[in-house]
Amino acid sequence: MTYTADFPEPYDKTLDNLPMVLMRHDAPERFSLLLQGGFLMPVPEPCTLREFLCELVGVCGVYTEKTIQTIFLDGLAIDDLDTAMIKPGARLALSAAMPGLAGATMRRGGYYRKMREGISQKVLDGAEATAKEAFRLQVRLYNAVGRDLAGLFLHLGILVPTTDFKKFLASQPQKFFDHLHAVELDGVPLPHTQDAVDSWPLPEGYLGLRVADVA
Repeated sequence: MTYTADFPEPYDKTLDNLPMVLMRHDAPERFSLLLQGGFLMPVPEPCTLREFLCELVGVCGVYTEKTIQTIFLDGLAIDDLDTAMIKPGARLALSAAMPGLAGATMRRGGYYRKMREGISQKVLDGAEATAKEAFRLQVRLYNAVGRDLAGLFLHLGILVPTTDFKKFLASQPQKFFDHLHAVELDGVPLPHTQDAVDSWPLPEGYLGLRVADVA
């Protein structure tokens, strides 16, 4: 199911004040490999998984219930979005339904969920006292979820290690760059052809990445 709702305004426009790469690209699903590898998102304070998805990211309703079928938070399978707590140090993975018995076992609320009780979240972490401080959440998006939500997450902006970003760009075919119409680093235009990538003065460490459709 393709995500078709309007994108919300980014809730953190500065992305932790990191150097910012803005790419104008008309096929954001081509970033799915980068999103599967993992990235960080700034979160203003601890919240439930439903609050993160619906209120911060803007993924709600039918898509959340029907398409995001497998969720891991800190390595534990999640069935209830309202009791799973996003807090400092958390690692979140979102996936569509996976094939086979293993996939059915991991599915939220599925018939076979009792077979994975050892790796399912059992306690109401939300009841724990957690300081209301900003932090960075590690996120991975898999398969159809990564393709469907690439435009949304990249519109909001993500934090990625520069080394990972360079490896991702180096792995992309010419087709990826055919969809790339402009690139800026902190507002300064960069050449956007494939052979010009190595000349980009990207910072060491982490950078903020935001992808916008062609204006």
